[in-house]
Amino acid sequence: MLDQFSVSRCDSDLAEVIGLLIGDGCVSKYVSACRIRFEIAFTGNLSEFNYYRTFVKPTIERHFPLRGRLILRGDNTVRLHYVSTRLASFLLSIGLPLGKKTDASIPEFVRRSGQLVPFVRGFYHAEGSLYRRYSKRFAGHSRVYNNLMVIQFRCALKTLMTELRTLLSQLGLGPNRIGEKDGVYTFRITSQERIRRFLRLVEPRYKKTLPDG
Repeated sequence: MLDQFSVSRCDSDLAEVIGLLIGDGCVSKYVSACRIRFEIAFTGNLSEFNYYRTFVKPTIERHFPLRGRLILRGDNTVRLHYVSTRLASFLLSIGLPLGKKTDASIPEFVRRSGQLVPFVRGFYHAEGSLYRRYSKRFAGHSRVYNNLMVIQFRCALKTLMTELRTLLSQLGLGPNRIGEKDGVYTFRITSQERIRRFLRLVEPRYKKTLPDG
């Protein structure tokens, strides 16, 4: 077992970061200068820079004695990364996958803490969206319904998506059934009252209002 950080309890901020990492991050192993190294990296949209600067990076560095690099890349993305065997070992020990993710589950470390809603918040930031309802099927219907919202979760992690849908159902948020296409799983919340309840309960830091246009 690699030496790892000891964290006895998962608080709400750390649960959110773990949810974000499962969606928009990766724990990687590589060889540099004949040494095995581990990197923990997040990649986000340029619009999320302040979220990473004011919340994600400070949260990680409050829980672990590390200094990461937050950079704006030329492809209009934000990159936050840490080179740390101990942090990687901790994350792997709680169930995060190593390398390219083909599946994942809600970590028991998060479940035991009771911090499931903050975990959902982080994963929603990574793999969720809020958009105007639209129609492609029926002649005479509006192409876009300006006052109707849809919340969508979409990713390739089948087990996690199944667990997440079950959790949201238990919270009374009424997601529809999971659909699958080309190995990507999707479910939505379409009831306007349940969408408002989701936003009140989960309290996302962004993706909480309809985009302009």
